[in-house]
Amino acid sequence: MNVSSLQQVCTSSQEISVLAGSAAGGFPSPAADFYEPPISLDDLLNIRAPHVWIVQLEGESMSGAGLYDGSRLVVDRSITPCAGHIVLAYVDNQPVVKRLERSLAGWHLVSEHPDYKPVAPSEYDTIEIFGVVTWCLTPHAI
Repeated sequence: MNVSSLQQVCTSSQEISVLAGSAAGGFPSPAADFYEPPISLDDLLNIRAPHVWIVQLEGESMSGAGLYDGSRLVVDRSITPCAGHIVLAYVDNQPVVKRLERSLAGWHLVSEHPDYKPVAPSEYDTIEIFGVVTWCLTPHAI
């Protein structure tokens, strides 16, 4: 999955109203009248921090993980990448989003789509992990 843009986030003090509880897919909940205070997406997504970036995706190689073409990801550079994390990496200076996996053969960057092969370090000159994906924002009605 390629990256079509990489941007640091500007802060905002805008708060968003929150409905209490979760939304039912069937009939209304009796707790629907309960009030919760507004939340700040800045705080929820931790996007005020200088080490947090937003990435827009291009391609379908991570669709099995729920990351689709046009999704925007929140990437945190302060988190130490571990096996199983979805990461933004630079492979020969080209940004890609993959799952970081470790096997007996070493570290690999793995797609979440069967049509894409894993990225093995031995096949490239440089691979650098930029940060760990913490949130995915996918539009559903544009």
